Amino acid sequence: MQYANLGRTNLRLSVLGLGTVQLGMAYGWDQLPPPSDHRVISLIRRALELGINYIDTAAMYGRSESLVGRACAGLTCRPVIATKLSIRNPDGAGLLTGQALRQSVEQSLSQSLQMLGVDVLDLVQLHSLDTRFATPELLDLLAQYRQRGWVRYWGVTTYGEEAPLDALDHPKLIRALQIPYSALDRRMERKVIPRAQEQGTGIVLRSIFLQGVLSHRLDSLPAALADLSPLAAPLLRLAQDTGMDLAELALRFAAFASGAHSAIFGTTNISELEANIRAVEAGPLPPDLVAAVRAIEVADSALLNPGNWRLSTP
Repeated sequence: MQYANLGRTNLRLSVLGLGTVQLGMAYGWDQLPPPSDHRVISLIRRALELGINYIDTAAMYGRSESLVGRACAGLTCRPVIATKLSIRNPDGAGLLTGQALRQSVEQSLSQSLQMLGVDVLDLVQLHSLDTRFATPELLDLLAQYRQRGWVRYWGVTTYGEEAPLDALDHPKLIRALQIPYSALDRRMERKVIPRAQEQGTGIVLRSIFLQGVLSHRLDSLPAALADLSPLAAPLLRLAQDTGMDLAELALRFAAFASGAHSAIFGTTNISELEANIRAVEAGPLPPDLVAAVRAIEVADSALLNPGNWRLSTP
């Protein structure tokens, strides 16, 4: 397993990180229930045994935070754990402000500290932002919790370009971005990733399999994702021509993307976990194969927007 510092932080992450949304709640287009607590804890511990040291969770992911905390309890060498909190107004009307914001942030952080069984949170990400958000009020509040020792680093998880570019205006406080990226969805390469590289902001990639489109599930996609199937067909042919499956090609392309420090994936079974780790241990794709992947373009970028899929995407 390879490791890299998350930008200008002192957090050293495995190139592959474990996402845990489907370990804590029903998720994705098939909405399968999560595994038993015992299976989840076994899977997390197996990931750690195999060299993964970065776990992504959130209070909004059902039992995820609690199970991550239980799986990591008593470990002499704890993984880096990233969690999230929402600053969205529960009624959907914009972002929280004033006393409601302060109360929500404090409650969320207190709960995450308790669920994860830690004294300080490695990385806390403001969850699922797609517009400008960095008000003086919010930035001052985030700085206070760093000064109080509750949070080592702040980050954001985003959609589109507006929110991450806003975050990049505040590199001393917001140290990491989690952005969607895959062999088909390379939109963040235009502005976000280059600017993050310039100023040393950490980059974590998610949706590297594009909701299963870039995997063995390609042949069984729901109607909401049907338009993506023909887009993945050229990638499938490339994978087959080089003796690998589509998921391996997608994973190795994303995990070693320029500017990225870690790529997270989710799974509910240990065999898939082990296959993904074997794939990333094979290293980056050959340059000619990377070039062939990059030659495949998605003309209608709206097809890559989860908001158009009518799926559950926390």
